[in-house]
Amino acid sequence: MTESTELAVHRGQLVNNFDEAARAAKAMAQSGYFSDAREVAQAMVKVLAGHEMGFGPFGAMNSVHIIKGKPTVGANLMAAAVKSHPRYDYLVKVMDENRVVISFYQGQTHLGDSEFSMDDAKDAGLVGRDNWKKYTRNMLFARAISNGVRWYTPDVFAGSAVYTPDELGAEV
Repeated sequence: MTESTELAVHRGQLVNNFDEAARAAKAMAQSGYFSDAREVAQAMVKVLAGHEMGFGPFGAMNSVHIIKGKPTVGANLMAAAVKSHPRYDYLVKVMDENRVVISFYQGQTHLGDSEFSMDDAKDAGLVGRDNWKKYTRNMLFARAISNGVRWYTPDVFAGSAVYTPDELGAEV
C-alpha cells in the first residue's frame, strides 16, 4: 500500500484505504439499493466525498448526494457531524411552523445563531414545493443547520462548503 492510496481512518470506519473504498463502492453500486449511484464510479465519488467529511461508506451512500457536481449532505448527517465533533455543539432554541433558530457553540462559547423562517423560504421561492408544504419544520431545520454549519463550524467538513440537496435545487 502506497502513501497515495492510503485513506485516513475516521470514526472507526471499515474502509481504511483506496482499494477497500473501491470494493465497498462496487458492492454498494451493484446492490441496487442506491438509485443515484448505480455505476461503480458514481458510488466511488460518494464514498470518497463522504470519507473526506468523516463518514463511513454506508453513511456516504445514504446521505451524500452529488447535485450539479457539488456534494450535498442531508441535514441529519450535518447535525450528527456537529454533535459528534469534539469542539462543537448546537442547541435548537426555536422550532415551530414559522421559524427555526439554532445556537452554535464551541465548548461553552456561543458562536452565534442560525435562523431560517418562512419569510426566508418565501423570499427564496421555496414555499410552494411539496416538502415545504408537508414537512415545514424539517425543511426549516435543514436550512438553519446548513447555514449554521457553513457560518460557525466549517472545519467540521474540512472546510468544504456543505449544502443540503434542496439548497442546490434538488427535489427532496
